Amino acid sequence: MPTRKQRRRREKDFRHDVRVFEVDEQGNEVPISALRERTPEKAKPAAKNGAKTQAKGSARPAREVPPPSWERALRRGGLMGGLMLVLFVFVFKTGGIVQRVGIGVFYAVAFVPLTYWIDRTAYRTYQRRLQKTAEPKSRR
Repeated sequence: MPTRKQRRRREKDFRHDVRVFEVDEQGNEVPISALRERTPEKAKPAAKNGAKTQAKGSARPAREVPPPSWERALRRGGLMGGLMLVLFVFVFKTGGIVQRVGIGVFYAVAFVPLTYWIDRTAYRTYQRRLQKTAEPKSRR
């Protein structure tokens, strides 16, 4: 799919085009007005699944968000917490080693519920977005 900049350049080419005909792939002369009518159809790909498209009319489907799980939160939060523990013990040199380890462990433990909360919020937002896209179809 062309970027916004590429689309603007193409539109600009059409605005400043003084030619009346253009030669297509088969060698036929096609009026430029006919080409202008065909391009918007090609630029807008049809959505395959209406329930998964975003509500603002974007053709790109919304990314499916998995339901939150403590196992995933432990994995992600544990990795981030372990990184913070290593950072506090070896990089930040303020305070004693016991204080730095304590702060690092606190962050390591705090990241797990924080990660679960973020996953839960994302999942609930995704569910609300799905319901909003499904409501107009059921009202018809």
